[in-house]
Amino acid sequence: MRKIGTAQRPVLEEAGCKMAILAGSRIAANAGDVSSAAPCGSAARPVREPRSLTILPRPESGRANVGRFRQAGGAESPVKVLLRHLEPITWAYFDFLLVNGFTWLWYVLMVSGRPTYAWVFGPWMTGLIFGSCITLAGLVFGLYERKTLCARTRILVRSALTVGAGLVLAYACIFLFFYGSASRWLGLAVGAMYCATALPLRLVAHGAVVSRSRRALCVGYEASIRKLAAFLERAVRPPVRIVGYVDIARESGRSGSGGAGCSPEEGGARLPRLGRIEDIGTVLVRHQIDEVIVGSEVTARPDVGHAVLACLDHRCRVTDQPTFVEKLLGEVPAENIDAQWFLLADVQGSGGYETAKRVVDVVVAVVGLAVALLLWLPIVLAIRLESRGPALFRQKRVGLHGREFTLFKFRTMRLDAEQQGARWAERNDPRVTRVGRWLRLTRLDELPQLWNILRGEMSIVGPRPERPEFVEQLSRVIPNYRQRHLIKPGLTGWAQIHLGYGATVDDARRKLGFDLYYLKHRSIDLDLSILIRTLGTFLLGAR
Repeated sequence: MRKIGTAQRPVLEEAGCKMAILAGSRIAANAGDVSSAAPCGSAARPVREPRSLTILPRPESGRANVGRFRQAGGAESPVKVLLRHLEPITWAYFDFLLVNGFTWLWYVLMVSGRPTYAWVFGPWMTGLIFGSCITLAGLVFGLYERKTLCARTRILVRSALTVGAGLVLAYACIFLFFYGSASRWLGLAVGAMYCATALPLRLVAHGAVVSRSRRALCVGYEASIRKLAAFLERAVRPPVRIVGYVDIARESGRSGSGGAGCSPEEGGARLPRLGRIEDIGTVLVRHQIDEVIVGSEVTARPDVGHAVLACLDHRCRVTDQPTFVEKLLGEVPAENIDAQWFLLADVQGSGGYETAKRVVDVVVAVVGLAVALLLWLPIVLAIRLESRGPALFRQKRVGLHGREFTLFKFRTMRLDAEQQGARWAERNDPRVTRVGRWLRLTRLDELPQLWNILRGEMSIVGPRPERPEFVEQLSRVIPNYRQRHLIKPGLTGWAQIHLGYGATVDDARRKLGFDLYYLKHRSIDLDLSILIRTLGTFLLGAR
């Protein structure tokens, strides 16, 4: 046996001391006592404390162990990590700068090859026009949405639409507004170089997004957690995977599922129970947790507050359920929120925003009515030629604060469409005429609602107004449904660009989630984003 030198003894003694302290701490924690660790060789005085969280020592805690476990399974490329976490606005800036750079490069190549060649504009002005038009086309066709990176088909189709429409728009701007021209070879070269660079990069980002999901742990009651799992099932390849949940003892005097609208019979698949709230420190390390999601029904409990601090010590991201769903899906879990959510959301908005929005509504309505009058005559003639009856349709709808108003539309159904009472329009509804189907596809049937906007009964952007009969029915089965009337209804909205027309109670429940998201986050930039995406819906046809 090899003899141990004196220089090595202190090191071994110190290592042995640390192991003993760690083992003693765990045994004491399991027994209900936590002993304060003392230096090796000195007496450790026991201190009685109530049973608390099992938190591992900080030098070896949480993310350090998680990182070590992941390195053992194979290190991930930093490029993939970067692409997976890029924000949509970053992709838009990237495209703008990329097109500018390609335009300048092609200008240099053309001028060096043909000394007599010159443009009406310099390379920077031309690059600015091409970059702005292609980026705007990407916004219109949803190229920068998070869900685009989740499917190769969406990447290919939306990239092709973006390049084609962006180049056409750029040449139109140069010709109409600057009375100039640009070489066709320039557009072909910029489009080809963009597709050869940006498209493969997005495909790599797609692989990074679908290859690894963030591991999430839920804290709360089982029923609300199952409801959260059901929300995640709606996403296309969600970037988060719930590995399980930690259980919480119910407070005395409380019963039920703990979440508004949640019942044990509802929700998605069952998730494994990984332990209790007191064991959350061990669970975080053992299951390599990246994010912790706290149920809104337990956020006020002291033991959950201690657990949140423990998660932050392990460098895990911590969010409540509504915030998590909002950031991931762009909607609110309408049945999992209560009055506290409305209190924190500050849904009344600011006076400056409401004033600016009203000014924009009036300007857009006046200009839109003037332009739309050119389309009214052919639309009216087409409706009257196909079916008898008036071309303009009037219907009662529910508006701001539950007040009813008369909404105007072009008629898209037969006159006898509701002989058996009011009912939702269905997919391929036989009551819709051929002209009406085309009007619904392009949403031109809603042009007369510009008059409602001018009268102040509607806005350009907001939740779609529903009929009083449907509002009464939906309010009985969907919690918080009437709260969508806290703002004016709109010609288009956040729910319309995500879901389109609804035909069932489940569709109305899903649309309410998007309406509440807009209610909380409404702003000028969000309104502008909705209008741009509505243009894409108009060009591609309503979903």
